[in-house]
Amino acid sequence: MPNDEQLKTITAITLKLAQLGLEVSFVEPITVGPIITTYRFTPRSASKVSQITGCAQDLALTLAVEDVLVRRLAGEAVIGVSVPNKTRTSVNWRDTLGEPDPSMLIPLNLGVDSEGKRYVDDLTKCPHLLIAGTTGSGKSTELHAITASLLYWRSPEQVQLLLSDTKNVEFGHFIGAPHLLYEPATTMYRTWELMDWLIDEMDRRLKIIGRIGCRNIVDYNGFCGISTSHNTPAKLSYIVLIIDELADVLGGDKRGEAKIANAKLGRIVQKSRAAGVHVIAATQRPSVNVVSGSIKANFPARLSFRLPSEADSRTVLSESGAEHLLSQGDMLYNGGSQPTIKRLHASYATIDDIRQCVSVARMQHAMR
Repeated sequence: MPNDEQLKTITAITLKLAQLGLEVSFVEPITVGPIITTYRFTPRSASKVSQITGCAQDLALTLAVEDVLVRRLAGEAVIGVSVPNKTRTSVNWRDTLGEPDPSMLIPLNLGVDSEGKRYVDDLTKCPHLLIAGTTGSGKSTELHAITASLLYWRSPEQVQLLLSDTKNVEFGHFIGAPHLLYEPATTMYRTWELMDWLIDEMDRRLKIIGRIGCRNIVDYNGFCGISTSHNTPAKLSYIVLIIDELADVLGGDKRGEAKIANAKLGRIVQKSRAAGVHVIAATQRPSVNVVSGSIKANFPARLSFRLPSEADSRTVLSESGAEHLLSQGDMLYNGGSQPTIKRLHASYATIDDIRQCVSVARMQHAMR
């Protein structure tokens, strides 16, 4: 049963929609999470879903909250109204570090879902992830949590990293981690050099994989694991390229540089999956110049923090909703392997967390 505070919210939502000429009925359950509480309603009479979802700003004003997200809940015959909690619980990165599903080759620690349960996806299933969000929305915090979790969960023999940090402030604490193939690139041109190296490495790997009749890195590593020959080749580690600001890497507003960078990135993402190479790219400028059609086609998994407008949300997610998110870690995630969008909350990894994680990774690597 709803408590008194929840009953007040349900009544306020129902009455406001009635004033706008829309009839709904409340249905249980109520989903309470660390950041938001989601109430479920079914339309009545001639009320349309599109009409109800368009009332987010009216409901936010009625409830006197920062913002409200109203959308159809996937897999349920209801409309969800997500309301910010008056008292919010922070999501600590350390609390999300339970062992992930062992079948996940590159586990992505994306934080927790709207119920407060840890949410982990496999990057190899995505196979590339695009992250968007305005300044202060939590984009860099999410990159820190994802990167630190990879260091914690996987050895350098399993996953290696290439980092692009053109702001020169985001990945410095990861320097010294044994997973890093090179120190973080701090300029556009250095990032291009890493991309050129990665293209050559992909071609080298595909030749090795094809030479023994395998189709991809999964088949190849499986062959290495079961072969009894003394000349058994070594398994290949996965490589993840993480770009903190895609707009900088793509050359900004300079058309010639943008064309060169797009060509490099295009070569990587189009044939990288078979070679065990995956890309996570973030941007705070989700314009069509940055998130072009080719970028969207090659980054089927997309994650969006708060964006300033519905048009920006549609550019990234192909639907509205990101403009109604809260600040500091609230996000919508559309995984490449699933058609539904999930609302998640990023976990926060402190600088001390990252330093300790790097230190432990170095110690474990030295002991092998």
